[in-house]
Amino acid sequence: MDRTLIDMTGTHSLGALLAPRNVVIVGASERSAWSAGSFSNFARLGFEGQVHLVNRKGGTVHGQSAHKSCSEIGEQVDLALLLVAAEAVPNALRDIAAAGIRFAVVLAAGFDEIGANGRALQHQITELALELGITCVGPNCLGFINLVDKVPAWSGRMAELTTGGMAVVSQSGATAHTIAAFAAQQNIGVSHVISTGNESMVDTTTMATILIEDERVRSVAMFIESIRDARTFRSLARRAAELGKPIVALKIGSSELAAEIAQSHTGALVGDDRLVDAALRQFGVIRVRSLEQLVMTAGLLSRTGPLAKGDLGVVSMSGGACDLVADRADASGVWLPVLADATRARLAELLPEFCTLRNPLDSTGAASAKPELFRDSIFAIADDPSVAIVAAIHVHPTEERGEAIKARLRIDAPAFAGSATPVILLDQTIATMDPGTVRNLEELGIPLAMTGLDHVVEAAGHAIWWSQWLRQDHLPTASAPDLSDLAGAGGVWSEAESLALLVEHGVPAVPYAHVRGEEAAVEAAGRLGSPLVVKLVSRDIVHKSDIGGVLLGLDSPEAVRQAYRQVQAAVLAVPGAQSEGALISSMRSGGVEMIVGVVRDQQWGLTLAVGLGGVLVHVIDDSALRTLPVSETDVRQMLSELRGKALLDGVRGSKPVDLDALVAAILNVASLAERLGDSLESIEINPFRVQGSTVEALDASIVWAPSGNARDQAEVGEAGGRVTGASSR
Repeated sequence: MDRTLIDMTGTHSLGALLAPRNVVIVGASERSAWSAGSFSNFARLGFEGQVHLVNRKGGTVHGQSAHKSCSEIGEQVDLALLLVAAEAVPNALRDIAAAGIRFAVVLAAGFDEIGANGRALQHQITELALELGITCVGPNCLGFINLVDKVPAWSGRMAELTTGGMAVVSQSGATAHTIAAFAAQQNIGVSHVISTGNESMVDTTTMATILIEDERVRSVAMFIESIRDARTFRSLARRAAELGKPIVALKIGSSELAAEIAQSHTGALVGDDRLVDAALRQFGVIRVRSLEQLVMTAGLLSRTGPLAKGDLGVVSMSGGACDLVADRADASGVWLPVLADATRARLAELLPEFCTLRNPLDSTGAASAKPELFRDSIFAIADDPSVAIVAAIHVHPTEERGEAIKARLRIDAPAFAGSATPVILLDQTIATMDPGTVRNLEELGIPLAMTGLDHVVEAAGHAIWWSQWLRQDHLPTASAPDLSDLAGAGGVWSEAESLALLVEHGVPAVPYAHVRGEEAAVEAAGRLGSPLVVKLVSRDIVHKSDIGGVLLGLDSPEAVRQAYRQVQAAVLAVPGAQSEGALISSMRSGGVEMIVGVVRDQQWGLTLAVGLGGVLVHVIDDSALRTLPVSETDVRQMLSELRGKALLDGVRGSKPVDLDALVAAILNVASLAERLGDSLESIEINPFRVQGSTVEALDASIVWAPSGNARDQAEVGEAGGRVTGASSR
């Protein structure tokens, strides 16, 4: 796939794919509903170029003369829409190549999604397309609709859509159609609708990368079954952030069944969902859980752009609506800020004494009788310094509701159009915004109207989160020189080797000594004081405690001498294992035990995991993930996501943890892992003890990636960041 992407960006621009001047439908037929729908789309959308038809028998198709081959057309054509069966695609590609056509949309199914035979055929047509210099969208896709340039390269009849700033990119064509149709029902304008199907050459990330550079595109809504290239996706997210354009993603695969369906549908492997979730959050991509949320969130942000600092303000004429908002906001993690004293004083001058001056604001029935109160309340809430966006709950001016509602909203309209803060006219229940309602809104000058209280509260929360993310510093810490030459040919380093490397690179560890021999152990005990821990050092043994290789609470040099003998004898229980002495370290109690690790995920690469629990980490299952590289902001957010984060703040008289010291140590672990590069399989520090200003590794393990094809049998971390390994102290 990488080679294909290089070809696409090097020899001809994908921008030309989305805006062809002339098009040919290959496989046009009077008997095909796909053909009839595809052909009619060009007239419906007002395509200004030529639409040629190719049918191998020639004749008249859809009232127009059809050519027997693309070579007969006799003029330049930019794009071919292939409506032929899977087995006919190779010959169709040769025909369009002979005519100098460089882009094709392949409708046919029967490729990677059906198994080995289809996968072989897909590989064949991809290699053929590369050889012929053709870029294919699909196969197994419906194509694309470019509304802003009036190009409907879409297989089958398209929905009635509204032109606007939200682009839709989906692997599934039917889902792309559903997303766009729902957007039209909500009067949300769309710039592009793109289906990528099996993505043999062009994936959703590539399409989104093209779209965000178009100044007419203000947000991108993505339905994603698989992120095939994590590095490219990260580059897309970074560029979108630079441009201030949100990417809203509905990434499926959180259940095993959904993952299986995705694979059977497009041949996509969906990846570990927990890591996907963390990566999207880290990259500033808004992840949603429903098609409605996808449309509402991307549609809202296509109109507002990034929001100013602040949260959600709400104005209503119903106490019940305020209750509903409060519950939904609480369930969705959307903050309803306390109003400033100046705002409360301003509202007190406007509203009756019996009104409760808070957010959400119930302006009561008085505002219904006197619309000026509703209007001025909106202005007051919108001007509050803690409010970034306002939802003003009021019915929409449908034709059925008549002139009375229009008259009331005519008075209120200046608050919707004239506030510096975006104000949404929110109808509580979700409903289709019919043409009559849209005309009335335009006539009244109300620029932003939405339906569905639950959906809009959640969409506003997503918009607020993304806008806050955009203002934060996400630059990763600078990396020092590469250290990849440290690695051996795979395998596990001992705890002593691992701790030494970590300490050398700024990761604090408990005082310890690596000794070989009883006398050295006794001498180290005298220096370190008691109580002490003695642990076997061996590359061949991961879980030392399982064989009696760890002894705790030693309080004298003689006890250390005996412990040294005992752990050396324990080596004999493991056939072929070799001893490298013992580790003598101070024994710790109290504080908070954490786990900090880096593991290589097959899809996302090196991934940082931070969690609570120490040796109980898998029981407690409280951890946060990020892909490398990470910033200080990323690490602080990871700590804030832990369910047990209150332990770090200090509970029951314990000292709060020095977060600056903890964050610095975690960043040093991440930096070291990044510098070790491809040679590293995993780093695990467990337990990683924190108490007040003390931050120290008590145990550590480093696993190196195997060289060549030979894989070491050592235990390594699981893909997805649930770091495993040596946890014995």
